[in-house]
Amino acid sequence: MPSVPRFLLVVSLLLSLSVAGKAGFSTVVLDAGHGGHDRGGIPGQRVCEKTMALDVAQRVREILRDEGLRTVMTRSDDTFIPLPTRSAIANSRPGAVFVSIHFNSAPRSGACGFETYYFRNSAAPLANRIHARIAKLGIGENRGLKRRAYYVLRKTNIPAVLCEPGFLTNPDYGCTMLKAAQRQRLAVAIASAIISASRD
Repeated sequence: MPSVPRFLLVVSLLLSLSVAGKAGFSTVVLDAGHGGHDRGGIPGQRVCEKTMALDVAQRVREILRDEGLRTVMTRSDDTFIPLPTRSAIANSRPGAVFVSIHFNSAPRSGACGFETYYFRNSAAPLANRIHARIAKLGIGENRGLKRRAYYVLRKTNIPAVLCEPGFLTNPDYGCTMLKAAQRQRLAVAIASAIISASRD
């Protein structure tokens, strides 16, 4: 077998080191679900989804910033942002990733568990990491990682993930999420998955 020229080996090594050290992304678009007149959830729900989603998204933002990642929020306060605007904000940041944070609800108070959604294949690795980190929290039934054509997943060109880390209509889980320490645990799980993916 003919030997490979030394200079080609050196070039190959340098290229592999360059790729290995290159971050997958450096900007994260964080989307806190609902807002303004859109409370999220179902009528009569005691724990408000829009409030919990914004709080967790803000906590994720602070963790990401501490790790040197740039962050963009689709909303930073109790404002209603239409779905097309959320996708447009994400699409104006090519090379970024988009993470939408929601909570689930159901008329049946016993409904529980967490789900993570993606649409494009490019988002599957990030979705899987986020789902796996949330699973480690032991906060309920693992309802699966799923592919769905939700608007913000379908219309967002960059890798996009939507988290539903629990049912706020479940009395036990709803009470848990009223505690700042528990929302911080959730934020750390989501953020750590994003940080890990950014370093690939």
